Amino acid sequence: MFESSQNVLLKPTESWREALLDSRVMELFFTVHRKIREDSDMAQDSLQCLAQLASLHGPVFPDEGAQVDYLAHFIEGLLGTINGIEIEDSEAVGISSIISNLITVFPRNVLTAIPRELFSSFVNCLTHLTCSFGRSAALEEVLDKDDMVYMEAYDRLLESWLTLVQDDKHFHKGFFTQHAVQVFNSYIQCHLAAPDGTRNLTANGVASREEEEISELQEDDRDQFSDQLASVGMLGRIAAEHCIPLLTSLLEERVTRLHGQLQRQQQQQLLASPTSGSADSKTLDDLYEDIHWLILVTGYLLADDTQGETPLIPPEIMEYSIKHSSEVDINTTLQILGSPGEKASSIPGYNRTDSVIRLLSAILRVSEVESRAIRADLTHLLSPQMGKDIVWFLKRWAKTYLLVDEKLYDQISVPFSTAFGADTEGSQWIVGYLLQKVLSNLSVCSSEQGLADDTVQLLVTLVERRERANLVIQCENWWNLAKQFASRSPPLNFLSSPVQRTLMKALVLGGFAHMDTETKQQYWTEVLQPLQQRFLRVINQENFPQTCQQEEVKQEITATLEALCGIAEATQVDNVAILFNFLMDFLTNCIGLMEVYKNTPETVNLIIEVFVEVAHKQICYLGESKAMNLYEACLTLLQVYSKNNLGRQRIDVTAEEEQYQDLLLIMELLTNLLSKEFIDFSDTDEVFRGQEPGPAASRSVSAADVVLYGVNLILPLMSQDLLKFPTLCNQYYKLITFICEIFPEKIPQLPEDLFKSLMYSLELGMTSYPLNAMSSEVCQLCLEALTPLAEQCAKAQETDAPLFLATRHFLKLVFDMLVLQKHSTEMTTAAGEAFYTLVCLHQAEYSELVETLLSSQQDPVIYQRLADAFNKLTASSTPPALDRKQKMAFLKSLEEFMANLRSQKGKRTYDQQACDPGPCGSGPTAWSQRMRVVQGPVLRCEMSDSEDEGPPQLSSYALAALQEFYAEQQHHHSDLCGDDKYNIGIIEENWQLSQFWYSPETATRLAEDAVAAAGEGGRIACVSAPSVYQKLRERHRDDVSVCIFEYDRRFAIYGEDFVYYDYKNPVDLPERIATHSFDIVVADPPYLSEECLRKMSETIKLLTRGKILLCTGAVMEDAAAKLLGVKMCKFIPEHTRTLGNEFRCFVNYNSGLDCNLSVRLPVQEGPK
Repeated sequence: MFESSQNVLLKPTESWREALLDSRVMELFFTVHRKIREDSDMAQDSLQCLAQLASLHGPVFPDEGAQVDYLAHFIEGLLGTINGIEIEDSEAVGISSIISNLITVFPRNVLTAIPRELFSSFVNCLTHLTCSFGRSAALEEVLDKDDMVYMEAYDRLLESWLTLVQDDKHFHKGFFTQHAVQVFNSYIQCHLAAPDGTRNLTANGVASREEEEISELQEDDRDQFSDQLASVGMLGRIAAEHCIPLLTSLLEERVTRLHGQLQRQQQQQLLASPTSGSADSKTLDDLYEDIHWLILVTGYLLADDTQGETPLIPPEIMEYSIKHSSEVDINTTLQILGSPGEKASSIPGYNRTDSVIRLLSAILRVSEVESRAIRADLTHLLSPQMGKDIVWFLKRWAKTYLLVDEKLYDQISVPFSTAFGADTEGSQWIVGYLLQKVLSNLSVCSSEQGLADDTVQLLVTLVERRERANLVIQCENWWNLAKQFASRSPPLNFLSSPVQRTLMKALVLGGFAHMDTETKQQYWTEVLQPLQQRFLRVINQENFPQTCQQEEVKQEITATLEALCGIAEATQVDNVAILFNFLMDFLTNCIGLMEVYKNTPETVNLIIEVFVEVAHKQICYLGESKAMNLYEACLTLLQVYSKNNLGRQRIDVTAEEEQYQDLLLIMELLTNLLSKEFIDFSDTDEVFRGQEPGPAASRSVSAADVVLYGVNLILPLMSQDLLKFPTLCNQYYKLITFICEIFPEKIPQLPEDLFKSLMYSLELGMTSYPLNAMSSEVCQLCLEALTPLAEQCAKAQETDAPLFLATRHFLKLVFDMLVLQKHSTEMTTAAGEAFYTLVCLHQAEYSELVETLLSSQQDPVIYQRLADAFNKLTASSTPPALDRKQKMAFLKSLEEFMANLRSQKGKRTYDQQACDPGPCGSGPTAWSQRMRVVQGPVLRCEMSDSEDEGPPQLSSYALAALQEFYAEQQHHHSDLCGDDKYNIGIIEENWQLSQFWYSPETATRLAEDAVAAAGEGGRIACVSAPSVYQKLRERHRDDVSVCIFEYDRRFAIYGEDFVYYDYKNPVDLPERIATHSFDIVVADPPYLSEECLRKMSETIKLLTRGKILLCTGAVMEDAAAKLLGVKMCKFIPEHTRTLGNEFRCFVNYNSGLDCNLSVRLPVQEGPK
């Protein structure tokens, strides 16, 4: 399918202006797509080209007028292509990417400068496509398709809408209202059951029967579709006049039907009469699913998901409420809000209610129906998902609206301030109602993990702000909850550990509400003192070492540790002093527990997690003496952990990541301690004023001591097998990067083995990324670590130090990454900064790398272009130095350098072994790769008067260039005859197919070993190893039978010896190739990836009678042994070009390649 992840923006230089701004070029691409769109593969390629043209920007445009003209022509071409046709599945993502690029890349003033009618047609087209793709996406879900092309396309178009509607500078208010209404209505319709909607209906209108099974396999909708919901919610705000009343009406109607359905079920239950069974169940399921989606959309429409920011009422919602305030009766509004048990329409004057508050009341009525069903013992008929949705919405709403801070707004809605403002009866009532809802859920639904978790998150929201907490503690239910939890009474003691932890966090936050001294003391006595007393009573028993594994004792210890984590999570700047002192009393005892439970991993992990949370939440607020206390406690913890794990084997390739949770937690602890170095609020917040500072000056433990001690533990354990676990790998590299950034001066002081392990880890993180063994995030972290290390070397000026020598090695790695390997554009910045610092440190070595690269270029044109690009990169008259101004200039030059390098991508012949563009070489610049680079306006085209008269015609200049190219190719292949065609290099390497020929010496050595293994008259298969085939035919024309298995059809010149082969279809071979018909198979997988080797292994096993000679990168040794049972030979193969990866030979027989030869075999010039 269309590779949307490769949607790289097109920023060519001025030299492309004449070609790309010629409207006929654009017309050519649209015409080509119209003619080939029914061929899905070709259509995807043409859409890739158009998507790049839609992202055209940069110096290619001389002025704004040129941008306007280009954009207008492009939109005309786009509309002419897609209007009035039925979009193919294979086109959806490509078309959405084109539209997304047009909207996001071109400045808004350019977009609005095109003719008004054209822009209006474009927006209408966008509206139509969004609604159409949305319906198709819903159908994909019903059919449970693996390839969700319409869903991806729909997401892109919704993101485009967000970009447009949030720009109030260029579009007047109401400009997009009607379009927003259409998209919003379409979304709601797709998520409602028939007859109002089309949910779970197939294309022919038949209901799907797979709904329940599908829904159980998916993650929560509010997470899976969060981006969609955010976009739809924003469109709903734009059209609030329509969307808020619509949601209210739909919710009120469904909650009435739900109430009636549950009442009917209750009556049947009381009368013990038979029910209608599946029909009632289907009705309830449809109602619950409708309500589910309506609540989600309402939540995203009324409030934003704010993380770390002050939540604000969306301005569109505030303006909507203010606009209609004069029509609102406040008393009626409050009556409807406070009467969730009654239908809104039953209250006199209900039409004069604030619409936003009435929408909230509709959801409160859903909540009330649920509560009444619980009291009527109908819990088994309720939907836990609906319960989750209700408390999720109430949490989201309360965070934004409850006790709204009027100082944050220029103007406040009177209904809002009256119903939810400070010191109002409305706010007191709703706090009490929400608290009652929390108690009801925790009492009845404690076994529903998701519902209980959302419920306690609502409780945290009610107390995390002091103003709301002041109202909460006035409720008797709050005190009952605190007492019940502190005494570990049922049903709260049945809650899961994560829920109990969050509940403790809420109770601690509530304790810092405004109370008189006596009341506050009473509260802490009832909440925290029982925790401390029970814990001490258990661990101070004389027989505790003997009873520690008893279930009730372990449960008590676990509950206490979870509670301590919750207490730490409740830390705020104004309570850190009290909570730190309380927790420090426990930390010492927790270290003792490490000894007792050293063979109980889950308890050890929980103990470490307490330290992790304390460091994470409190370290930034601690002054010197308090931080010292925590450092000492953490150091002691690490020492005990080290002693208990000494000599323990940690490598088990079959283990799950959870088995290494202790290592992950230790790394998190060290990372959190490091954060003190760059996030420190202790100087500005006098939170510990008046407390005894302690003899900090006499102590010497620092964050560096603790962290480096911890690294001593971690580094020897982090094998390559462990780094295959993504979470463990990311946390490990995050830690070592922080260490390099914060304590670069400590790195040279590490013990030799530890230093080597650290350097190897950095190299592994960088070199594994091109092979997809590690994430781009890991590679970026390694690059960020190199800069401070190189700067440290520059300060020290010790040219013989191990770190200096290591950075010289890293210079080549970064050079190869930037120049020779495929990498993501976002990684260029990190690589560029590291590269510049390394160049400053090793200027002579950098010059040598450039010279080596240039000397390998046989084409003088490429040589000159590369030389010019490198000269521009370091064009400064002064040598590079660690100066910010020079660095910024270099990074800017590097951006141009990379652009120039990419523009030559189709002509490069240097080492591209790490890249795997696929057999066809298609990618983000596929359209440019498939045209020969010649001088002159090759892209200029001439269209006939009617596009239907025939295929588009190239200009005479372009046609002549292409004819010249084909003539050269034909002449070249006609010359390949006789013995010459077996010469190595007679067919040029194609780096896009990852072709790199062996040196004549290596090809000879491999050919002779294969002949010896095959025996007289034997059969040899050369799989992706043309150099060996050519040498076999050159030296042993009549001795052996040889076949060459190749993807590249240029090798068809070898007649019957040639077998077309694509490693992606490993067993798809001609019938004339019999199974196990070759005495030996010589194979060289084109790409250094386990997937490629695995697939080629299937081919090798199919062909060989037993013997295998494999040539591949040394890094594939383990995979080769596992897949083919081969071992590495002493012989080291060489290529005609120097590659970035070490190559080795692997065999499964007694081979001459395992012998050390003092002299090389002579190379014959031809057959004798």
